[in-house]
Amino acid sequence: MITDSVTRLESKNIVSNPRAILIAELGRFSSAIAKKDKQEILSYFTFPLTDTSVNFFEVDSLFDKQRQEHHGAITHSMFLNSFDSIYTLTEMNEFNNLFKTVDVNGLKTKDEISKEVHSKNEGCYFIYSITVRGNEVILKYGTNTDAEYMKAHPDEGEVCGEYAAIWIFKFDRQKISFLKHQIAG
Repeated sequence: MITDSVTRLESKNIVSNPRAILIAELGRFSSAIAKKDKQEILSYFTFPLTDTSVNFFEVDSLFDKQRQEHHGAITHSMFLNSFDSIYTLTEMNEFNNLFKTVDVNGLKTKDEISKEVHSKNEGCYFIYSITVRGNEVILKYGTNTDAEYMKAHPDEGEVCGEYAAIWIFKFDRQKISFLKHQIAG
C-alpha cells in the first residue's frame, strides 16, 4: 500500500509541476525518435504545416508536387508518406545524439542545458542544447570546426562548417507541439 501512496504522490507532483511535465514530454519525444515511430513523432505536429514553419525543400517528387498543389502547406498524409525522406533530410536522427548527450533532468533547475562533444584528432565538434524560453522549447544540434584541431593542422583551412538545426516547440504546460524548424550556418 505504501507503493500506491508514493505513486499517487509522484503523479500529483508531476501534474502540479510544469517542468516535470516538460521533462516527461521530452522523454516521450526522445523515445519516439529513437524508435523512429512515425505516428508518435507526427503527433507532435499540427497539420497542415505552413511552408514558413519548416525549412526543408525538395523532399521527393510526389511530396514536392503536392506541396505546390497545396500552395506550400504540408498535410499529415504528405508528411507521413514522405517521412523517411524528411527524417533523413532534416537529420532527425541527431535528436538521438542530443538526448544521449544532454541530461534532460538538468531542466529541473536550468532553462538551458548544452554540451559540446569534441573528439581528439577530429576536425569537427558537435553542439547539442535544449533551451526553455517562456512557453517555447528549443532543441538544437549542430557542428563547427574544432579550434584545437585547427591549431594542430593550420594548413587544412576550415574543416567543418558551422551548422545548426533548430527545432522550436510550444509547451502548453501539458504537451509539446512543433512550431518551427530553422537551419543556421
